[in-house]
Amino acid sequence: MKNNKNKTKTVVIILILFITLSNTSPVQFFTLGNYHYRNADNSFTYTEFPGKGLDFETGITRGERFKREHPDSANKTLYRTFRLNPLKFWEWW
Repeated sequence: MKNNKNKTKTVVIILILFITLSNTSPVQFFTLGNYHYRNADNSFTYTEFPGKGLDFETGITRGERFKREHPDSANKTLYRTFRLNPLKFWEWW
């Protein structure tokens, strides 16, 4: 009984350490994917490189700037061009 409890405790600690370490910047540089966004006519595109500081917020800022610079453009909606992977739990931060 005590051996089982120790194994469970060890597994929980290892999982917590893994999740914590996988969400640090140096590790994220190598594990996070590149995400692509664009509008309908492809006149605005943005590629997200989280490890390099080009995150989602930067893409939104650039998209807003595009809208201001091209007010006559009918394609103002930004679309993601990648599939979400719910199994990559380390990207849930």
